[in-house]
Amino acid sequence: MKQNKQRKVCEFLMPLPLHIQENEGSFRIHNGITISSAPIFRDLAELARLQLTCNLGGEDILFKLSEGFSPEEYSLKVTRNQIVLSASYIQGAFHGLQTLRQVALANDNIIPCCFIKDKPMYSWRGFMLDCSRHFFSPSFIMKLIDVAALHHLNRFHWHLTDDQGWRFPVAGYPKLESIASKRKEIEYTKEFSYGGFYQKKDIEKIVAYAHRRQMQVIPEIETPGHASALLAAYPNLGCSKGPYEVQNHWGIFKEVMCAGNDEVLSFLDSAIGTLATLFTDPYIHIGGDECPHTTWEQCPACQKRMHDNSLKNENELQAWMITQIAKLVEKHGKRPIGWDEVLDGSENLGLPKNLIVMSWRGVEGGLKASQLGHQIIMSPNTQGCYLDYKHLDSIEEPGNLGVTTVQDTAQFTPCPSQMDIKSQAMVLGGQANLWTEKVVFSRQAEYLLFPRLSVMAERLWNPQPIESIENRRSSLEKKLACLDINCYRGNYQ
Repeated sequence: MKQNKQRKVCEFLMPLPLHIQENEGSFRIHNGITISSAPIFRDLAELARLQLTCNLGGEDILFKLSEGFSPEEYSLKVTRNQIVLSASYIQGAFHGLQTLRQVALANDNIIPCCFIKDKPMYSWRGFMLDCSRHFFSPSFIMKLIDVAALHHLNRFHWHLTDDQGWRFPVAGYPKLESIASKRKEIEYTKEFSYGGFYQKKDIEKIVAYAHRRQMQVIPEIETPGHASALLAAYPNLGCSKGPYEVQNHWGIFKEVMCAGNDEVLSFLDSAIGTLATLFTDPYIHIGGDECPHTTWEQCPACQKRMHDNSLKNENELQAWMITQIAKLVEKHGKRPIGWDEVLDGSENLGLPKNLIVMSWRGVEGGLKASQLGHQIIMSPNTQGCYLDYKHLDSIEEPGNLGVTTVQDTAQFTPCPSQMDIKSQAMVLGGQANLWTEKVVFSRQAEYLLFPRLSVMAERLWNPQPIESIENRRSSLEKKLACLDINCYRGNYQ
């Protein structure tokens, strides 16, 4: 009888490792297999026990502490009798475990013999979920974190506030939950409300879950625009003092935080302080995008602020506000990140050098910020990074505002061709974003995220062409199915 040809380990992986040596034979994982580890990797060995359905004790799978690896680097040696995963840091050992887990999911627990040595191209490999427009449960968020970490992503950007809802508590501001977290639904003749709120225990649980998977969590609080939900709860923080309402439709709204009101900065100090306590990773995202200046132009307090600080126009007033908010973030021991509009109006005033710029309106914001000496994260909506866009230009496909094919995502690079070497050194990495104006349910979110998020992960780890991705499509879809992920299965191009 003719034997089936042994499949190669590279057929089952996304991202592809940096170096793979394929060897003859295979190792089968089953519930009799044992795992052992160096003391530094004990928690990871316990996670491996759960993810691979093995037992702690012997050395069928060994997590070995070795010198000379960079923080996210690892090696994986698979023979017929043993698997040895070597790393110097827990991040690298975790990535090695996820590589092993990918093969196990895609190939029915049969691991082809091989030697892998691997590390990422970029340090920031992120994904963003908008939980303001539509609320997603903690269990679903943890499900996404697990699948993202399986693909070696390491940053979860959590969009928590916007015009349509505020999602986290701040001591002394109870109306954030009672008013700002809910909006009136307009689809029915009978009045309904929609909303949700993450309590302190929810946030702590999600952060701990992410950390066990070597993923940092970056909360976003929108400032000074996209503030309707906040103003509905606390109208004294707006220019006109209201009345305001939590918005039940989408767009950009003229009512924003009053730049001339010191109470706004006092509130933001409390809110940012809360985020700094709940989220123990180094970053807080302060928004900064899509802030109209209409109310500032007519507000005596804002005009006085401009006069007192010798600001020429409302663009400079926004730059002044961004600087104050960034200083609050730094005061609480974190590093600020802002969308590329934070650059607007900063030509004369400048911005704190520690501020990281996230470029979303194409690549131009990233190019400008890097030339000004800011570190940048590339996430251009024009380059395959916006996953709320349709997979295909078809009336049959869900999605919003544009089209991002799998091929578009497969061509993304955080360092575009027009970027010089000096600017390339300022690039931390890239990120894919899922805005949820039209994403009501978690199954819709999964369909829009995958497989494009898997492809984005590879672009930030070890970029491969679309043909290579197509060749690994069946194994990718099998892995996602094993994890109960609803996946787009149409044309990749």
